[in-house]
Amino acid sequence: MVRSLTYAVPILFAAACSPSSPMPPADGGTDGGTGGAPDTCAAGFLGDRSKPPELEIIAIGGDGGVSPVEDGGTVGLIFPPQGGRVIFAGARATNLDGCGVQITGVLRDEATLEVQVDSRTVNLVPAGDGWGESDSTDLSSFSNVPACPNEWSKTNIYGTRYQLELTVADPAGRTATSTLEVTPECAEPTRAAECMCICMGGYILGQSCADAGAGDAGDGDGGDGGG
Repeated sequence: MVRSLTYAVPILFAAACSPSSPMPPADGGTDGGTGGAPDTCAAGFLGDRSKPPELEIIAIGGDGGVSPVEDGGTVGLIFPPQGGRVIFAGARATNLDGCGVQITGVLRDEATLEVQVDSRTVNLVPAGDGWGESDSTDLSSFSNVPACPNEWSKTNIYGTRYQLELTVADPAGRTATSTLEVTPECAEPTRAAECMCICMGGYILGQSCADAGAGDAGDGDGGDGGG
């Protein structure tokens, strides 16, 4: 696992975004990275103030469950309320204030350095062990990292290795970042055909997925995007 932990003012991702990267999607019931977290927060300070923040990435899978993301493992491409496909990347963190935490998720094509970004402010839910987590019952507490429609990467999003990065920053500037190598997958069986169509390399916005295009998509260029 590749992980870097810092204890500084949050970094800005605007400079890292390519001009072709879309703005973070509005997803109803979230601040989309521009507003504040919900008023009610029971987390308070999590862990030990004398130690630097620690962070683990968790994600929502095709069955709706939440699990840790492993370096070199897979991560689900999930249908969100706003449409398309996203990676619901959440935080499990300690040694920081769990209220009003800014989480920023980045999916990076390592071959081209093109990125997709979603940033929002959330309240973590205490896990009872000094750690706090994104709320498993609330999609808005996860970074909705937009992956598809695929107008940004030349390779299929599914079956291709990308870099997933998550940064958390509390109101006092305590910051931690975790970066993992992951392979996205169309994780919802009943939506897999459409996922493979809109997430394939060379997809054109508005292209019909009525016949799913799963056969062609499955035979497309699934290069690993990360060398």
